[in-house]
Amino acid sequence: MMGDSDHFKLPDGPVAIQFSGGRTSAYMLRQILDRYDGALPTDCHVLFQNTGREMPETLDFVHECQTRWGVPITWLEYDADNGYRVVSHNSASRDGEPFEALIRKRSYLPNRVTRFCTSELKVRPAEKFMQAHGHKAWTAIIGIRADEAHRTNSKSADREPWECFYPLAAAGVTKHDVAAFWSAQDFDLRLPNINGKTPLGNCDGCFLKSEANRAFLARYYPQRAAWWARIEAETDNRFHNEQPWSALVEHAKRQPDWVFDQEDGLYCTAGFGGCFD
Repeated sequence: MMGDSDHFKLPDGPVAIQFSGGRTSAYMLRQILDRYDGALPTDCHVLFQNTGREMPETLDFVHECQTRWGVPITWLEYDADNGYRVVSHNSASRDGEPFEALIRKRSYLPNRVTRFCTSELKVRPAEKFMQAHGHKAWTAIIGIRADEAHRTNSKSADREPWECFYPLAAAGVTKHDVAAFWSAQDFDLRLPNINGKTPLGNCDGCFLKSEANRAFLARYYPQRAAWWARIEAETDNRFHNEQPWSALVEHAKRQPDWVFDQEDGLYCTAGFGGCFD
């Protein structure tokens, strides 16, 4: 059940609203905007970190929220020299360029054990941006719902310059509330919503997504899957230990369509709009 608007009152001091580009974080942003009659407080920054592997529908959705709601959203990308760069809907990377630059710098691939992609592509650009704007400490506003409250993390405040605040969890908001909200709007994220989850959301071929989700990408978006296979081939390494992307792509090609007619349940997102617990 939805909570009242007091749950969307922002903490005092500078805040960074972390907008992942999905329906839930967009719902959170709308509730915060309504709480402040459409005008966000001073020192409130809405940040979207683009890895270059988001679906084009995600980028369009962020832009649509920005323009329809009249809210300034700062688009950030990883930059090897400065930590971040500011881009826009028009200039945002669309073929994994920030992710590939990070991999070249690290000389190895992220995986389930070493998930440096989230920290470097999502968390650190936001941190560098806030620090560049003179903030030594701030609150990160994160869109985790009440029905996924196990993903909240309060430990970061001990070692990072930000504290985390989860207004949706505090307000008792669930995926059903989010779905009901978007069904009443005149625009939406144009990616499939399967039981309140968006398998194609966030980083399209993330190794934390299920094999079924990754195989779906390989079958129906082969050009997007080809990026993952190319990176593995060029680095002679794998994102996922179970199967290389090249094998998954070939396997997916041979399967009949009915194999993919299922409701897979894993949605890979957390925290700053990336895959970490």
